Amino acid sequence: MQIQKIISKSSKGDRRAQKQFFDWYADRLFAVAKRYAVSAETAEEALFQAFLKIFRKLSDFEFINETALLAWLSRIVINQALMDRRKELSTLYKLEPIDEEHQNTMYYEEPDGETLNELVSQLPVGYKTVFLMHVVDGYAHKEIAEMLGISESTSRSQFFKARKLLQKKLNYDYGQSGT
Repeated sequence: MQIQKIISKSSKGDRRAQKQFFDWYADRLFAVAKRYAVSAETAEEALFQAFLKIFRKLSDFEFINETALLAWLSRIVINQALMDRRKELSTLYKLEPIDEEHQNTMYYEEPDGETLNELVSQLPVGYKTVFLMHVVDGYAHKEIAEMLGISESTSRSQFFKARKLLQKKLNYDYGQSGT
């Protein structure tokens, strides 16, 4: 398979192979970095730093299939983006009170993916980070806790509060007006 040749050459320092490898995966991995970075610029920096690590560790990677490769690459990018924000993250996990109002609301329209992404991006940073790691990237709360240096119960709490806040925003923006 061609990807295995590119991996082999890239791990040996072949610049052309590394460029091709980068070109194949940069867009997908940039999208991953953007989920955890404060801005596109910091996401780009995290991506480049992650690729430096990827090329250093590529010789240790045992290729099984492209899905496993993408998971490995994504994990490195996520870790790099989180490392870049480590100083900020230590202050992000204060428990923030949210209105626990429950409304039985019917949706009149379904929000599109872009709208959902916008709503997620408006969450407090701690909520957003845990929510994305759990829902989008599929990490368990134990893994999230280890990666972020928080307790597993804090991870669960942040996720629960993120979900509640999203539900509230969806009810407000797409549900009945409550009048």
